[in-house]
Amino acid sequence: MRRHSGLDPMTYSILVLDADTGLAGVAVASGTIAVGSRVPWARYGAGVVVTQAYTNPALGPLILELLARHGLSARDALEEALKRDSSPSHRQVAVIDYAGEIAVHDGDWVPSWHGYLVDPSIPAVCIANLVVGPEVCENAMRALRTTEGNIIDKLVAALEAAHRAGGDKRGDKSAALLVVGHTNHLPYYDRVVDLRVDFAKDPIRKLRKLYEEWMKP
Repeated sequence: MRRHSGLDPMTYSILVLDADTGLAGVAVASGTIAVGSRVPWARYGAGVVVTQAYTNPALGPLILELLARHGLSARDALEEALKRDSSPSHRQVAVIDYAGEIAVHDGDWVPSWHGYLVDPSIPAVCIANLVVGPEVCENAMRALRTTEGNIIDKLVAALEAAHRAGGDKRGDKSAALLVVGHTNHLPYYDRVVDLRVDFAKDPIRKLRKLYEEWMKP
């Protein structure tokens, strides 16, 4: 497993599970390009994962496999996955399983500011690195709690709030929104929303526009 590369997403992400609807998802933004290709992972009935900082993208699908096929909890799946990683101190990983359990790993060698906020009552997590400060996660979680609408509305609003708080120290270049749930195409396809802005001066504004277009009948 690789330690780092030139495309490592120094990133902020918001993960949430809506047990009432069965929707689980993540919204993410980064100062690198194409963050949606390697940070957010989700599988209906299993959970939602982000793997970031000096990213090992293999951790996302591995953790989902451990949740789905091996029946591990979020905490146990994260622990088992990190045993197979050559340098967990470089990683940030967050997991929410469909039982609502949250597990987070925030490596010591992750660029500062790095940290996370957890709200088990939702359940939700905001996890970030190389951002301006803890206010990025604080604003995101506040928006998640107070925004009206469905889980997708809340995720977009939380990402916007994190961006307004300062976001990535280098400026945001890409963003993504991934939500899974029950679809007519299970078990082969579970994506309810999968939107990405791979490179833009204002990727979160563009992601909002994409979401608004997606919402149109």
